Amino acid sequence: METFQREMNHNRDEFRRTRWTKHREQVTGLFDGVFLKKGLVDNVAIFGAGNCDDLDLDHLATKCNSIYLFDIDIESMKKGTKHFSESTRNKIKLIEFDVTGLNKIDFENKLSFLLERGEKADDIVRFLKDTENQLGQIADGVFADYSNHFDIVATSAIYTQLFYNWAIDTLSEYEHQYAKEELEKIKDGFLDLRDQIVLTLHHSISKCCVENGFYITWSDILKVEPEYMDTFNKGLNAIFALASNVGYGAALIGIKDFMEKVDKSELSLRYWPWDFNENKQYLTMGLIGRFQQI
Repeated sequence: METFQREMNHNRDEFRRTRWTKHREQVTGLFDGVFLKKGLVDNVAIFGAGNCDDLDLDHLATKCNSIYLFDIDIESMKKGTKHFSESTRNKIKLIEFDVTGLNKIDFENKLSFLLERGEKADDIVRFLKDTENQLGQIADGVFADYSNHFDIVATSAIYTQLFYNWAIDTLSEYEHQYAKEELEKIKDGFLDLRDQIVLTLHHSISKCCVENGFYITWSDILKVEPEYMDTFNKGLNAIFALASNVGYGAALIGIKDFMEKVDKSELSLRYWPWDFNENKQYLTMGLIGRFQQI
């Protein structure tokens, strides 16, 4: 998975940071929404930082003492943080980190072994279900060092990047071994595991926050098409209805679970177009919330 994500991070054009200026301003606005409530803070964590093209770390550094950046691809984070000021870089801590925790149980090699052997779809699905049942225990160990540590925890367009794209790419090498019905069964198993990864991530992040800490998330929810523009102008309910039909399942699950885990009285939500590249634009949703105390 690390190799797959690294290739995705490196697949970028030289103008991306400039192209993402408006998107980055929206993301900064989410953080400023928290700073208006809390003022200066101690520690900020951002999971899925990647190339940092959507982050104005120079601005964030003026509002906190430390910025922890987490990503499975540490080389992209190293490269992405080079252009920030020295004072900002002194506040940054880079952490190589797989939020899924699957690297801790050698999941990638085990799945590849099953596929290479041409194991039955039912056996592969059973392996996926067993993994799903272990996620909570795995996550407790992976996130243990950061328990009750951050005033603000953020996830950077992470839901649509978690596990599933890599899993489908891996399966594509072995599709010739399986009938259509078997492939669909395996893909459904991937989806179930992905959904549980998203839910487990939220649970883990809630433990990373200090009491009354804030959670910020932003995610692409669907690819923008010309015929969707009228719907966008009708407001949030219409957008959610459209996204439920043509949007990204992982993002919708993440957003729904986010809204259930935070204090409704302090929930803030906004959306904007993200000019991802010259050929692709995503509708992006950003949310701010304070975790409900359990």
